Amino acid sequence: MPINRVPTGIKELDEILEGGYPAQQGILVSGPPGSGKTILATHFLYKSCKDGKKCVLMLTQVNVESFLEQAESIGIDFRSCIEKGTLHISKSFETRTNKIYNATRHGAGIGFLEKDCVQSVLDIPEDVEIVVIDNLDMLSLYHSKEEFADKFFTINDILYAKKCTTLFLIGQEETGIKQAIAQHTSFGNIELHISRDAVTGRGMRQMYIPKMRCTYISLEPLNFKITKEGINIEKIFQRDEIIKGALEHVT
Repeated sequence: MPINRVPTGIKELDEILEGGYPAQQGILVSGPPGSGKTILATHFLYKSCKDGKKCVLMLTQVNVESFLEQAESIGIDFRSCIEKGTLHISKSFETRTNKIYNATRHGAGIGFLEKDCVQSVLDIPEDVEIVVIDNLDMLSLYHSKEEFADKFFTINDILYAKKCTTLFLIGQEETGIKQAIAQHTSFGNIELHISRDAVTGRGMRQMYIPKMRCTYISLEPLNFKITKEGINIEKIFQRDEIIKGALEHVT
């Protein structure tokens, strides 16, 4: 049966995903620093705001101004969305910074800082349709794999009950165990990679989608570039289109 989709904000990715991310589900986006996780989420948030959906962005590793500046670097201005109320940005990073400062002053440990992450998700208003958590690295850092699994399962279930379409962003930890837990739980996985040609030294970004339930997807990696307009995915069917066009011209 066809399911509802939410546009990703990237035309080529929408075509690949049969219209967008599966609605009201949690999608995990993983990749190393600089691979484009936040920019991928930025496209999604901006398109959702333009479509009139109420969105929440939970920042855990950068402050709000840094995020807004990065968005502006690819031609996206969220300030009007914030003023209209279609986008609310949770200042989790600033809150953590203040807690660390106070904990240091009083000689307390900082492992407790992530204990309120579940409550933060519970506090998301019921009319919110889109959630982006950028990112899960701090949750992973301060918890064992068992604790991480429990909290991620809980967060995912809460957002599913709230009928939110969610992007969970996560880096690539050394062992990969916690990332594997999140991949298993999520409705879909998008992996971003950075590779380098050993001969030419030229770098390349690739997107790989190993899992997207209720979606027919190719396992072929997608090459993409980050430009002044954001993510630009190379069309995987471009060669077939060229051949088709040539045949039509001949006939």
